[in-house]
Amino acid sequence: MSTKLTGFPHITGQDVYAASITPQTSLGVYMETDDGRGFRYVKNGAVATVAGKVYQGSTEDTTNLAPSGGLSIAAAVKGATQIVLTSSITYATINGLAGGYVSVNVGTGVGQLVRIAGNTAVTGAAGMIITLDDPLLVALDTSSKITIRQSVFNGILVAPATMTNSIVGVAVNVIPASTATVPQYGWIQTHGICSCLETGTGTCGIALGVLQGGTIGSLAPAIAGTPIIAFSCGTVVTGEYGTVFLTIN
Repeated sequence: MSTKLTGFPHITGQDVYAASITPQTSLGVYMETDDGRGFRYVKNGAVATVAGKVYQGSTEDTTNLAPSGGLSIAAAVKGATQIVLTSSITYATINGLAGGYVSVNVGTGVGQLVRIAGNTAVTGAAGMIITLDDPLLVALDTSSKITIRQSVFNGILVAPATMTNSIVGVAVNVIPASTATVPQYGWIQTHGICSCLETGTGTCGIALGVLQGGTIGSLAPAIAGTPIIAFSCGTVVTGEYGTVFLTIN
């Protein structure tokens, strides 16, 4: 499967308020309702979602997948659809990186970003094989270093006091917790009118950011350093679930 440009899909097998143990579409797929609300398809993490709270992607693994300076690889020719790691890492889930991305961050071929189709598992060893959705546009050599990014829509969690990945949206229903054997999939809202937990006070129309260091999963009047993801549709009242207009998408 290679990356193709398509228009927005209009039909999906899973209702916006439903959860499923089998994926009904690809992670990250964007859908809209007829009133302009937008949603992304996600796999939940280890805790059931709470409607009205803000969620982020799973915590980045800066030891095995995205260490400073990148991971070493074997040379790969232009057009190759596999990359072999020569760095020793631990990642035990076969194809757990599917839907994520390889980014060439140092050396020959720098700037390429390719979606992952699958991967082998390794435990404290070199030799992980990463299969790509698209062929490499530029050959890689042993000067090339990569980082691996799991899809931000794979294993979402409530936005913590200090964020460890990018914001993905606001939960609109309960998606049960995923386990090692039973994953749980559903939709999370990213655009339009939405109910969200608020902290602080403010007036209609003000910018709202993800609160850091306070009530987790809430929005608050934006200050320097907080990502703005919404605007208030009414008075902001601490501890209440107010109506906001999401602008993530």
